[in-house]
Amino acid sequence: MSIRKMLEEAGHLFMERRYQEALDIFLAILRKDPENLEAQMGAMLCDLVSEDEEEAAALYDFFLVLKEEGEPEPYKRIIAMIQTLDVAQNSLNELQIEQSPIATEGISYADFKRIVQERGSFKRAFEDIMFSTKVIITKKSDFFDFIDQLIESGYTDMVYSYIEDATKLYPADKRLSELLDRLQSTKA
Repeated sequence: MSIRKMLEEAGHLFMERRYQEALDIFLAILRKDPENLEAQMGAMLCDLVSEDEEEAAALYDFFLVLKEEGEPEPYKRIIAMIQTLDVAQNSLNELQIEQSPIATEGISYADFKRIVQERGSFKRAFEDIMFSTKVIITKKSDFFDFIDQLIESGYTDMVYSYIEDATKLYPADKRLSELLDRLQSTKA
């Protein structure tokens, strides 16, 4: 069987939640071609299933979307996302954050901005973490910066839910009404 057909079969098994069978095929591919990045990604996702099946499935779905949209090497993006998850988790473990239970549920906005710099764009960084990590924003100025970046990156539907929550906290804030006006103009 060709490597392409083996990758298709492994992907099919992964979608059917037959992770061990999918992993066996990904590993067989890697024995034939150790540099095959798509098989590496598949094996990493099968491994991730043991930690968080929902996250692994979401990443695989995102891989399929990227592939459908014609991204030349979508598996590279997914591998980068998995590695980002690993680095973020390792950083949290190393820091042994005990200050707040919320700290272990996401990354700070400052850390997210570092990821943006590493990836070279807000949109790419946000797509890399959106399925797995929450961005914890503690300053109002960071919140508005985050919303501005979401709008500029085309995530207008997502912005509405953020603004709806923010209007409960800051009902008289003029900046929120300005953002709503900006959103309306982007929809037009």
